[in-house]
Amino acid sequence: MARSLERSVKFTGPGRYILNMLLFLLIVGAAVYYLSPWSPQPTPLLIDAFNANPALNGLILGVLAIGLIYNMRQAGVISPAVRWVEAFRESVDPSRSRLPRAPSLIKAVAKLLLDADTRSSRLSPESTRAILDSIGTRMDEGREMGRYIMNLLVFLGLLGTFWGLLQTVNAVAATINGLAVTGGAAEDAVKQLIANLQQPLSGMGTAFSSSLFGLGGSLIVGFLDLQAGQAQNRFYTDLEDWLAGMTETVRSRAGDGARLADGEEEDLLAAIQNLEAALAANTETQIKAQAEQTAALKDEIRALNRTLIRVGGGD
Repeated sequence: MARSLERSVKFTGPGRYILNMLLFLLIVGAAVYYLSPWSPQPTPLLIDAFNANPALNGLILGVLAIGLIYNMRQAGVISPAVRWVEAFRESVDPSRSRLPRAPSLIKAVAKLLLDADTRSSRLSPESTRAILDSIGTRMDEGREMGRYIMNLLVFLGLLGTFWGLLQTVNAVAATINGLAVTGGAAEDAVKQLIANLQQPLSGMGTAFSSSLFGLGGSLIVGFLDLQAGQAQNRFYTDLEDWLAGMTETVRSRAGDGARLADGEEEDLLAAIQNLEAALAANTETQIKAQAEQTAALKDEIRALNRTLIRVGGGD
């Protein structure tokens, strides 16, 4: 089977997509560095935003780190699968003993290919469809986690927003109540108002900072998920094209080089003989029926001639 495999399909590794991820992360890192106190133009913007709610913002950054690692891994799992397929295509060992262990993504492919190779046969359309469905399902299951991380970042950002707004509303209410109870001169009331506005502004800082980190992290993870999905879809397409060249379309055509087992050949010969016998019997039956119809027609013509002769003699 190794000599009959379709070798025109070239599998594309995930290197290009991983490079896109790294370049995107490099751009994000440059933007973060520019907004940090260590840039040529120092600014405490990100530090102040993080300090507005270190617990929630730290959780968001932790989830973001998990999303980065997970999506990089999702793109990286394509490499072992490509290496195994290439090793299978290039292997000349009939026993396939030197093949590396098949990765989890293509375990179903490996088993069916090795079974077909042992029987020296080609894949059936049903086997090919089962292989592609299995790989497509595993890819979708793997990407579900990446989508969940992206949605979780959005949720944490919105959670911080409502948390900060709630703090702001409560602080404003407390400030107004304090002014009403204290009374006194207008100048003292204004000073107290300015002092008490620090807590509402702190709540607004929590709201906007968590939204900043949550939505920004979701944007980053979304781009990485897009690149990982493209890498997996490219591998799926290449595998589909390769398996199409290995799938048997018509088994009974001699020109396709398909080989039948001894039992299948005997069954085929018996079926052909039965068909020939049935055709011969049908032909013989039709000949007999036509002969009987011809004899009956001749008898009718003779009877008609006698009738005409009698009628003519009577006249």
